[in-house]
Amino acid sequence: MSNPWEEILLSKTPRSWIDRALGSLDVLLLDHAHCEKKAATTAISLIHRYPERNLSPYLSPLAREELLHFERVSSLLKKRKIPYRNLKSGRYASSLHQIVAITEPNRLKDSLLVCALIEARSCERFNCLAGYLEKSLGSFYSKLCEAESRHCDLYLNLYQDLFREDWSARLKPFSELESDLINTPDSLFRFHSGI
Repeated sequence: MSNPWEEILLSKTPRSWIDRALGSLDVLLLDHAHCEKKAATTAISLIHRYPERNLSPYLSPLAREELLHFERVSSLLKKRKIPYRNLKSGRYASSLHQIVAITEPNRLKDSLLVCALIEARSCERFNCLAGYLEKSLGSFYSKLCEAESRHCDLYLNLYQDLFREDWSARLKPFSELESDLINTPDSLFRFHSGI
């Protein structure tokens, strides 16, 4: 299986972000928990918004898996005595969603592509971090990398199944913005933040 970031991401995570992550594991894990919860919520939201598309057989299992990941990260937080709390959201996902079309069917097309990009970046970041972390956390992140890869593929396959067209041209502006977001200075350190 190919890595999704090699196909749809235009750049790799900068070393400066990795260094910051390794020095900010508390915030990284806390934001990671929030990301898993948001991923589950997004999948459920798509099922709710598009009942005529019959997305439930695909996105319901994905949402369950994301919630299991949320529970596992929450357990890690508890073991490390990191209190679960709300965090101010970073700019990453909201910036990508700002360029989603407002009319259908392009809104659904863009939403699926944004979800695929976020899953691909998550996969790439788990892969980047796994080798630097203590064995148990590194192994956990390696397993999560496999899951995020599957989720990315699922969103891209849904796009092709629903619309019977290649997604690569439509993805380009999203990939360009995504690359810019992770390579430019960011005021907040988050799992998907810039440098």
